[in-house]
Formats: sequence, C-alpha cells, structure tokens
Amino acid sequence: MTAFSTGSHPDSAKADAGLGLLEIVVSMLMLGLLAIALVPMLVAGLKVSAQNTTLATATQLVATRLQLAQAAGPVCANVAALGGVSQVTDPRGVVLEVTTVTGLCTTGARTLPVSASVVRLDTLQTISSASTLVYLGG
Repeated sequence: MTAFSTGSHPDSAKADAGLGLLEIVVSMLMLGLLAIALVPMLVAGLKVSAQNTTLATATQLVATRLQLAQAAGPVCANVAALGGVSQVTDPRGVVLEVTTVTGLCTTGARTLPVSASVVRLDTLQTISSASTLVYLGG
C-alpha cells in the first residue's frame, strides 16, 4: 500500500490555486493609484458642472426677459415698463443680477430695442446678455 502525504506531494501547489495576501495587497495598491490619478478629472468635472448650472440659469433668465418684452408689445408703454434690475439666486446659491433695458418710446416708432443681461455678483462677471427689437405696429 502506498501512502501519500499531502504536504510532500509534488502536485500539492496546484491544489492551493487562488489569490494570496500579497497579490491582493498589490492589486489594492494599483487600484488606489488609479483612483488618485482620476481624482483631478472628477474635481474638474464637478467644477464645470457647477459653472454650467449658473450659465444655464443666466441664459434662461435673459430669454425669459426678452420673451416678456415680446409678449408686452405692441404697446410701447407696456414694453418700457419691463425695464429694471432684479436679483435672482440660482440653484447653487449664486446671486445673479438681471438688468433689462428698454429704449425710449417715441411717437411713430415701429420698434423698441430691449436688452437683458445677467451679472454674477460675486465675480461681477457678465454671464449672459442678449437684445432684440420689439415690433410696436405701424
């Protein structure tokens, strides 16, 4: 009868197939280095996303002001009454100043210029602006 000891058999290393502690530590180190390399990209993406939120809000405010001016026509006094300054806070808490400027109502004018702009108050940077002519009839 032949007896084999599991520790002395030449194929016993094959029976121990699997990951050892050293392999796991090396793979965790590699994953950690990869994560550290990707953190700057993640931070940059979050900053761009925040800026885009403010830009989208500003653009929507300008478009809304110009649409209100178009809807107020063809009475010049109604369009001119939309001029002014107001403050709005975007979803991120950034305070924006919305300025609407209208032209002067003159007798016989067929159009009235209207412009709107949005300034970010913490940086004093103009984020969005646009202008249009409102038809007053003729």
